[in-house]
Amino acid sequence: IIVGAGFGGLTAAKTLGSHKELEVVLIDSRNYHLFQPLLYQVATAGLSPADIAVPIRAEVARFPNVQVHMGEV
Repeated sequence: IIVGAGFGGLTAAKTLGSHKELEVVLIDSRNYHLFQPLLYQVATAGLSPADIAVPIRAEVARFPNVQVHMGEV
């Protein structure tokens, strides 16, 4: 079980997801990962919000043993 889909959580899910014998559950309160280093460019109209928010399920889609659940822990 991984709590949070920030940089560390996504990296852990991808690393563990490459081990087919493991079942991985990733829990986050949102269904998207926000790339915060580019948040200032959204504030200055350099990028749209959709450019820095990626669906979590899309990030781990190639790992069938990784499940994504929305929730709070």
